[in-house]
Amino acid sequence: MNKKIEKFWKLIKKAEKILLINHIRMDPDAFGSLWAFYYILKKIWKDVKATNDFLPPENFSFLESSDIIETGIDIAEFNPDLIISFDAASIWQLWETYIKYENIFKQKDFVVIDHHMTNSWFGSINIIDDKYSSTCELAFDIIEKLDLDKYITKKIATLLTAWIHTDTNIFYNQNTSSHTLRIAAKLMDFWADFRSTMYNFFQKSSWERTKLFWFVFDKMKKSEDGKIIWAIITKKDFKKTKTWDEDTSGIINRLINIDWVEIAFLLHELWDEVKASFRSKEFSVWDFCASFWWWWHMLAAWFRSKKNIIEVEKEILDKLWKKN
Repeated sequence: MNKKIEKFWKLIKKAEKILLINHIRMDPDAFGSLWAFYYILKKIWKDVKATNDFLPPENFSFLESSDIIETGIDIAEFNPDLIISFDAASIWQLWETYIKYENIFKQKDFVVIDHHMTNSWFGSINIIDDKYSSTCELAFDIIEKLDLDKYITKKIATLLTAWIHTDTNIFYNQNTSSHTLRIAAKLMDFWADFRSTMYNFFQKSSWERTKLFWFVFDKMKKSEDGKIIWAIITKKDFKKTKTWDEDTSGIINRLINIDWVEIAFLLHELWDEVKASFRSKEFSVWDFCASFWWWWHMLAAWFRSKKNIIEVEKEILDKLWKKN
């Protein structure tokens, strides 16, 4: 790991233009790790651009930092010397940007920074370690090892802390380690505003989002033994409550904490596909979701399907019954 970070530093020093990218439909961890590097690289006088096929979700707006992401960048015209990917476990999570500029990604120095055990190691340098709770935790370690922590501002510290909070469910999830807590403490020493992120991502709720939660809890289903619990959120539910997919954040964490529940999942009916989100207490949902299309962590995973929502529900339950 240290040798890879040294090589990474040499590439940064040599590069004049640097392109940053994270996975599509970015979550807080993908955005926060990219954002921290964006501003630190700017502080050492690099020409930096950040891109994604989609802009960050609106609920990131309280951080006043979403304007760094540009969609539709002409990467060929920018002609970066170095490309850095954050929190993407697969090159295909870079979506249309990668497909359109595949030849550039293959020609340039390409560094992948990630913490997912499922990462396919698609960069020319891969700084990947699944012992980290989040890419932000790993990003802070890299920044510190490169002696760039002197550039960390209160805002950068707040962003890194926010995303560590979301990936660990405020230090509740099993991916929280003593190292995670030490990093969080260091970020507090940089004056991270950890309360604002806890409030905005975990406590704050609009009337519309609260109504969506009511819809979900009213429609919950469970197995006969009560070990599996799930709910379906349809397009009509989103329309009635005037909410979006990102408003479901936090629902599944409540489901998995119900007494006796071992596996919880949500099916979100989106415009052209179904998203299935899973949590478990011991069962490997990572392995389970790998049998579909997309996967993430051992106890927290999701996938997407082009089938209709009833077919996806039946397929999931059939597989879960066989495994249990």
